[in-house]
Amino acid sequence: MKRVGLIIPSSNVVIEDVLRGRAGSFRNDIGFHIARLPVTTVDLGDRSKKQFAADVVDQAIDQLLEAHVSQIIFAGTAGAWLGIERERRWCAEAEQRTGLSVTSTTLLTLAELKSAKWSALGLVTPFTPKVHNAIVLNFESEGFSVNYGSHFGLDSSRQMAEVALDQIADRIEMSFRKGCDGVLCFCTNFRGFEAAQLIKPPHATGKIRDSVQLTLKAAGRV
Repeated sequence: MKRVGLIIPSSNVVIEDVLRGRAGSFRNDIGFHIARLPVTTVDLGDRSKKQFAADVVDQAIDQLLEAHVSQIIFAGTAGAWLGIERERRWCAEAEQRTGLSVTSTTLLTLAELKSAKWSALGLVTPFTPKVHNAIVLNFESEGFSVNYGSHFGLDSSRQMAEVALDQIADRIEMSFRKGCDGVLCFCTNFRGFEAAQLIKPPHATGKIRDSVQLTLKAAGRV
């Protein structure tokens, strides 16, 4: 049995909902083990940033090591607004400390965007304008220009899971109407994967990516 460790915010319910709903689609020889970080609010203030401090994340890693996991994924998108180079350093340091493969939703997303080669990216998030704009700037620093962005203005992490599917689907479709050739739903406590199933042709779900989907896809490949 190969065991995948997922670090998720304490207020995140979507990851586990999707895991339960898609349990039959994963290989039988893969087990998932979850450690939680205390996270309730997402903004650019110091109090919010401290929720993702290295020592806090290291405690979650230590919990997963007790389960003898073979890979660790930080199933959160904080690196996209806290700083992508910071995220890369953290993953590299965690790999050195544990001897395991360590990555994050943010880094997995960047790899997917590079592979997709979209010329006009649409970005849908549940975050506040400031957090959303920080993500846009960090994506642009990696060479991914956001053609059209849309956010729901939320700072409560738990409320992000409650955004209605039809509202998310509307934002996805608006991105396509604005000329985007691919759309990313970005937040692991946001039901973009489920909302994508509501999109009808000509906007096929193959042109839509979701951060929960990308995280669990990577986890299932272990």
